Amino acid sequence: MRRVELFRSTPLRLAFAFALAMILLTGGVFSFVYVATTRAWIAQLQHVFVDEAEKAAASDEDRLRGALSLRLTRDFRRLNYVALYDSSGALVFGNFDHRPDIPVDGQARVVDDFRAAAGAEPEPTLLVARARPNGGVIVLGRSLDEVATLRRILARALSFAILPLAAAALAIGLFFSRRTASRIREIHRAIEAIMQGDLRARLPPSGIEELDGVIGSVNLMLDEIERLLGQLAAVGGNIAHDLRAPIVNVRATLEQALAATPKGDSLRAPVQSALRQIDRALTTIAALLRISSIENEHRHSAFCRIDLAALCAELQEFFLPLAQARGIAMTLAAETSVWRQGDADLMREAIANLVDNALKFTPRGGAVRIEAYERDGRGVIEVSDNGRGVPVAEVQDIFRRFARARDGADQPGVGIGLSIAGTIARLHRMELSVADNGPGARFILREQAPKGR
Repeated sequence: MRRVELFRSTPLRLAFAFALAMILLTGGVFSFVYVATTRAWIAQLQHVFVDEAEKAAASDEDRLRGALSLRLTRDFRRLNYVALYDSSGALVFGNFDHRPDIPVDGQARVVDDFRAAAGAEPEPTLLVARARPNGGVIVLGRSLDEVATLRRILARALSFAILPLAAAALAIGLFFSRRTASRIREIHRAIEAIMQGDLRARLPPSGIEELDGVIGSVNLMLDEIERLLGQLAAVGGNIAHDLRAPIVNVRATLEQALAATPKGDSLRAPVQSALRQIDRALTTIAALLRISSIENEHRHSAFCRIDLAALCAELQEFFLPLAQARGIAMTLAAETSVWRQGDADLMREAIANLVDNALKFTPRGGAVRIEAYERDGRGVIEVSDNGRGVPVAEVQDIFRRFARARDGADQPGVGIGLSIAGTIARLHRMELSVADNGPGARFILREQAPKGR
């Protein structure tokens, strides 16, 4: 499977969507944990600081200063702030160089950009100020830098968790994408075989329960179609086969009657005309039986490596005496081998029908050209002439059974050669088309383009 098709596949897209969803979900979980944890921790600190400020405000000054000094001494990380102001607002004790601008109401508040000293970096800080009975003010605070540290830790953990998770999701998606693409290719190959006329082919299981139910129904439908077409083909073949025996007997009877009729007798002309019509009917029956044989015998089992260029050279040599007798120049352009899988006898028959058709409609002094080459990885055979050509209005009709060009009534045949060539082409996954050769016609047998091009 090509890389572009792989990245466009639905399973891989689902893997990308799943990875994105997991990233968002994991990020959401980490964010929730961070917000919930920090809020609970700050709420607990606020409760503790309010209680401590209340107790400190009620203590005598000497005991309070001792407690505050001990608090700062034990603060190895320098996270705590304390300040004791007298009734005039002068700093009595503490590690502030200015009084925080917060209400003195005993409520804890978070100041996002607090600076404990001039020139210090701003940081989120929890502060509480409470009035003392002597008119002084006690201020307690704590840096919330731990919250930022926790945020960095969670962000780092999130990044380490997301990358493996996303990689695992994409790897799983790639695995299932390749697996699904392989199953789909098998189904496509089966469908192509069915479209080429092999009604015995069936769609393989996909491994997906819901899809396998549909595949089972399609295979049952193909069973019924194969049965009905088999009955239809048998009816047509049996009719043609059953008609041939009595027509042959009638022809033999007319030949005997013609042989017994004296020359100059008026009955000879009608009998001879009847014989010509019977020969035409026998030719048609033989052609119908031939198409039925090609369509229903599944000749893929006889496929092997054949050189299309060698087949063209062989047929050019075979038809060359006939072309020379009619005064038609026949040339060949097949210098390079074109090896393909196919049935040599059927391909020989298809090309022969095209060459015979070209010789029929090319006047004396004209030219017929046979070519075999490879272009864009596709094998091509062309048979062109400079004869009457095919009117635009009849281009699609000439490949139907018994269809004949309006200006070709004077030529022998029953109008089934191109239909046989088209049937053989489809069996070989080729397309038969006609183009203007200016003047004349150019019949082209070209391999179908591979899927994905």
